[in-house]
Amino acid sequence: MDPIEKTNWLAHRWPIELEAYSYGEWLIHVGRVEGHRLVQMASAAEYEAWKAAHRPICLARFIASRRELHPAAAVVFAGKYRLGRIPPELWCGYDATLLIDEPPATLLSAKARAMFPAWPGALVRVLPQAQLPTLGLQKAADAAGPRLRLVS
Repeated sequence: MDPIEKTNWLAHRWPIELEAYSYGEWLIHVGRVEGHRLVQMASAAEYEAWKAAHRPICLARFIASRRELHPAAAVVFAGKYRLGRIPPELWCGYDATLLIDEPPATLLSAKARAMFPAWPGALVRVLPQAQLPTLGLQKAADAAGPRLRLVS
């Protein structure tokens, strides 16, 4: 495996905060980033094993692994505002970490945040193209981000 793939990039972007709380007889361990849950485990050992193994996944691999999203559209949004779409040819350039409490296929991506620095809460949502109008997102007036294109 290439050394770059072994790097825990999420640790360099956002620290994963551990929150432990009692639930009856159990002590639940929850990993959070910016208040968003990434994982919930029943033991500290399970949580530490998950954290050691966790890596953001390439957006293209995430989408490819979920047939229910095809044909997919990847949208960068913040709250009720649509900031932009990520074209399929650029999906490989985006990292993705699934947020388990958000609507299905809502992801945290450092590159999406970097593209829209004026929107620190930007997230990526992936859904079938036909469902895109049902999100009801408003186009952000000042969502200017750099224009990316595939360079060969």
